[in-house]
Amino acid sequence: MPARQIARPRHTAALILLVLITLPAVAQERLTIWGTPPRENAHRTKAAEGFPPLPLPVVPQRRTEKKRPPAPPKLIANLGNFSFDGWKGSPGAVDQLLKNARQHLDVWYGWEQLDIGELTRKHTSGIDHRTPVVYMCAYYPLELTDEQRDALRAYVLGGGTLVINCCGQNAALASTEAEVTRLFPRYPLRQLPLDHPLYHAYHKIEQVKYPIPSSSPLDAGASTTGPPRLRAVTLGTRAAVIVSFEDLACGWNEWNNPSVKRVSAADSTRLGLNLITYVTAEQRYAKFLSETRDITGPSVRPRQQISFVQLIHDGNWNPNPSAVPFFLSELASNTSIAVDFTRQTTELKNPDLFSYPMLYMTGSWSPGFSDEEIAILRRFLTNGGVLIADAAAGRAEFDEAFRTLCARLFPDHALTPLPLDHALYHSFYDIAELRANHEQDPITPELLTITLADRPAIIYSPLGLSDGWSRQFSAYARAYATPDALKLGTNILIFAMQ
Repeated sequence: MPARQIARPRHTAALILLVLITLPAVAQERLTIWGTPPRENAHRTKAAEGFPPLPLPVVPQRRTEKKRPPAPPKLIANLGNFSFDGWKGSPGAVDQLLKNARQHLDVWYGWEQLDIGELTRKHTSGIDHRTPVVYMCAYYPLELTDEQRDALRAYVLGGGTLVINCCGQNAALASTEAEVTRLFPRYPLRQLPLDHPLYHAYHKIEQVKYPIPSSSPLDAGASTTGPPRLRAVTLGTRAAVIVSFEDLACGWNEWNNPSVKRVSAADSTRLGLNLITYVTAEQRYAKFLSETRDITGPSVRPRQQISFVQLIHDGNWNPNPSAVPFFLSELASNTSIAVDFTRQTTELKNPDLFSYPMLYMTGSWSPGFSDEEIAILRRFLTNGGVLIADAAAGRAEFDEAFRTLCARLFPDHALTPLPLDHALYHSFYDIAELRANHEQDPITPELLTITLADRPAIIYSPLGLSDGWSRQFSAYARAYATPDALKLGTNILIFAMQ
């Protein structure tokens, strides 16, 4: 008996030691998966596994069983191991979001767990990662290596969409902003305006609920309401890197974490469904933007060649890099105009500005001109120059900013619609109606002008022209269809040259 009494404490001590050793691993695993874990793949018994080994030449009878259904195409890669070893983000949240997509959108997509080391190795080997969305749950601050940044940059420029969920953590947001700036130093991370198609791709979202973080049961259910606050890096006119400060994963997974700044479960799911709809609709456009197209022509009549000079500014000045080359190619093919195919751009402070007869301007948001630059542009226009402009993808943010710009340029001259009987609509093609990609029936063309000394000094299209010129554009663009955008652009240019 005494021996047995002594053995028990030893056994208990060993058990306690075992628990202490395994506790960190358990804690890490608890950090690995939040909320509902992802669904496991169903185990299907192979036909041969249902029989014990049989001596030859005995052959088991044929057995009938359901075939494995085809795997759905993978839409999201859940990126792990970018903050510390073992961190897998929120695979359960991604799985639940795609389950909701199948239920509400009637689309069946799968997902994969992706290690950032694997993504980096693929990039180093020249292999493109083709999953449309890479999702990062950045609960902890991001600390990427140069190789990881190169891989992520190549993925996005190749047509992929990077989604970063900062889980309501201030440090995670600050590090994400810094990393995104390193990834795309020339493209700002901006809050998306409420008219952005990401907020209207499936659900129309103008307000969302933000539960108030609190550990007190008295605050359970308390929330505030406000507009969604997604941020994005825009390439072309598509949101290519999408960042959310408030946590989305808890909502996708229907898991209430009262200590986290988050979007409500219902609104997180609505934003997630919009995200899926938006990304899948923009896939063709994203792939188109990943290719650079240069068009050249013969150097005939060099002194008579027309120069189509594009204005550089801070409002996403070049959303469709292929637009101007394609437009000039059409102009050279269908008219007798000698075209200079050399890509020409300028800033307003360029000393050579006044040697150009006309400028072309497009964008997605405010150009951000200073008072000095506005004064230079005013002088250019009053001295006989012409400004041709259009709102890329018909974006309301640029439209509002351009109208404000015109009011600052010429307070005594309003932008007025150009009547359909104006000579511009008949300068080369006879135009009475045009097709827009977002309208079922033909529409009356809409151009706005400011007239100085009986000549249009500013010719502006609220609908996108450059989108149509590029022959491939965003599914959500408010723009003229390609044939009609080329016709209208030709008429505008020929009229402006007269």
